[in-house]
Amino acid sequence: MEKLSEDEAAFVTRVARFVDDTVTPVARELEHENRYPGELIEEMRAMGIFGLIIPKAYGGLGFQMTTFAMVTEEISRGWMSLAGAFGGHSVVARLLTEFGTEEQRARFLPLMATGELRATMALTEPGGGSDLQALTTIADHQGEGYCINGAKLWIGNARHSDLTALLCKTDPESDPPYRGISILLVEKVPGFDVVRDLP
Repeated sequence: MEKLSEDEAAFVTRVARFVDDTVTPVARELEHENRYPGELIEEMRAMGIFGLIIPKAYGGLGFQMTTFAMVTEEISRGWMSLAGAFGGHSVVARLLTEFGTEEQRARFLPLMATGELRATMALTEPGGGSDLQALTTIADHQGEGYCINGAKLWIGNARHSDLTALLCKTDPESDPPYRGISILLVEKVPGFDVVRDLP
């Protein structure tokens, strides 16, 4: 494990204090009321948590993955659901940083770093379980974009995110199936519907 810098260690300590003072006292009540923790999310935004692993060049903190793991551990200690609110967001940020185009990074990462734009991942499908190769969501390439048909389930923060990393088949005939699977960045456009909330 890499040694944390002074700034990183101080940030983890600050998050731990936030969890003890602000999250733990309300987590049980919010969980039982099935209420979205908007105020806690805003405090996390103000702290810079959503930009934790986004490079400094895009407005993030540029912290190492060890720090991300420790912050995740602290927030999970207070309320696991709250950790999920930035976990998927951070995975999408990492995907963009490592595999996105420069145009995508410049467009999305600065807004993601501030938490103004929050992201999530859509992997699971109704009846699909954990067999990702059996997914049925199809993305048909049309012109400069894709026409996507399918349904996803158990998508944390789906209603509160504006960018979704969507796992889908772009080549349904591919053999083996995983070679025809892609991740597309999907914004909330007409036809993208969050049908219902799951408790």
